[in-house]
Amino acid sequence: MTENVKKNQAPFFWMPLVNTAAWTVRHRLIGLGVFNLLDFIIRKVILPYKHSPSTPQKILEDKYYMLRALLYSGLKDNIAPKTIELLKNIFSLGYAQQKEDAPGFMVISPAKRCNLRCPDCYANSATEKDALDYEVFSRIIKEAKDTWHMRFFVISGGEPFMYQSRNKGILDIAAENPDTLFLVYTNGLLINEVVAKKLGELGNLTPAISVEGLKETTDKRRGAGTFDKILKVMEFLRKEKVIFGISLTATRDNAYELLSDEFIDFFFNRQKARYAWLFHYMPIGRNPNPQMMPTIEERLWLYKRSWEIIKNQKIMIADFWNHGTVSSGCIAGARPGGYFHIDWNGDISPCVFFPFAVANINDIYKNNGHLKDVLNTKLFIKIREWQKSYGYESQLTAQSDWLRPCPIRDHFLEARNIIMSSSPKPTDFSPMEILTDEKFAKMMDEYNKALATQTQPIWEKEYLQG
Repeated sequence: MTENVKKNQAPFFWMPLVNTAAWTVRHRLIGLGVFNLLDFIIRKVILPYKHSPSTPQKILEDKYYMLRALLYSGLKDNIAPKTIELLKNIFSLGYAQQKEDAPGFMVISPAKRCNLRCPDCYANSATEKDALDYEVFSRIIKEAKDTWHMRFFVISGGEPFMYQSRNKGILDIAAENPDTLFLVYTNGLLINEVVAKKLGELGNLTPAISVEGLKETTDKRRGAGTFDKILKVMEFLRKEKVIFGISLTATRDNAYELLSDEFIDFFFNRQKARYAWLFHYMPIGRNPNPQMMPTIEERLWLYKRSWEIIKNQKIMIADFWNHGTVSSGCIAGARPGGYFHIDWNGDISPCVFFPFAVANINDIYKNNGHLKDVLNTKLFIKIREWQKSYGYESQLTAQSDWLRPCPIRDHFLEARNIIMSSSPKPTDFSPMEILTDEKFAKMMDEYNKALATQTQPIWEKEYLQG
């Protein structure tokens, strides 16, 4: 079975999974037999369908364990009925219609403002004017749905629940698109009982609430009392059967705490979070500091520890830097199945962490253009070329180490050359110094080389030869 099987044939393979999962949740029959059936469908039907026989076995295993964790995390009681039906429709009908060569989702940051003042955050300088016009916001989503059949959007910020334009906000966007799932990165503090009830009624918006660790670590960065307020918000969400998760940023100060037994038990077993997105500190934004990145030892520990949790506890923790085998490498630049980013100014960049704009959606619309016009901009093309040279839809080699998948983080000098040759402009939270400061470049390059000495042997031995 080849990798270029048409996606419009996919429902035959996906439907047993989504129908069984939806029926299981609806009737609360979460038992070993049902899970064994779902495991079988994932391992024997979906993954072989999606990948060629030459795909290394351990890559298939990584994808299997992550998909299984997602399934187990989601298949629990206390899910709003509308959410169950929405997920079923997205995975069956939505997946069937998804364009084969199109991006799979998009990140939109409609507002820069935030109600917190965390140290060195770019949102500290924001005003009400730093917001995407609601009509533009709505048009972006409509064009992505009509053109690429997208049914999943990530909303970031700033604080998305502060977004207001034409007397409308995030809840209005969700209400206007009931066939679409929105994942919102939020500090959570603007979710009160009324908002939580509305989220339960809508059923198509899942908050990923930011925490820095447990109480002391979270309050140290986000302000005294923040942690206890977050727990109250989670209580509201559980009451209204809203699926929620957590968003984590690992630094060299909190890496071990984030995946500690105490942390995992507290948020997943006691607070009932369903998933976690684990980011690594990226030296962009205000006062970028490479020394805040997790150390090489911490990064390797996060890699090993996260897979231990995913495999043994069936908890979905997605680490964009350590789990490149799940995503088949970097997903930026509107790669097929990947994504790109639009911010509050309308600037379009290949990735939230690749903050260099190739175009502006406001200008595109003023010139009677279309969202799809961005796909073949020079920077996007060069990033996709790099992805292909690094193993995406090409032969995997010792050099295409998907444990180091991120060009701007794990291959900084290569990414800098790509950026400089494409002449994009920095977005307003990206200082030009990260391209021109040779001291910064040297620090990043030294980190990248040290990381390669540790991950490449694992890649070769466990993935290519295993």
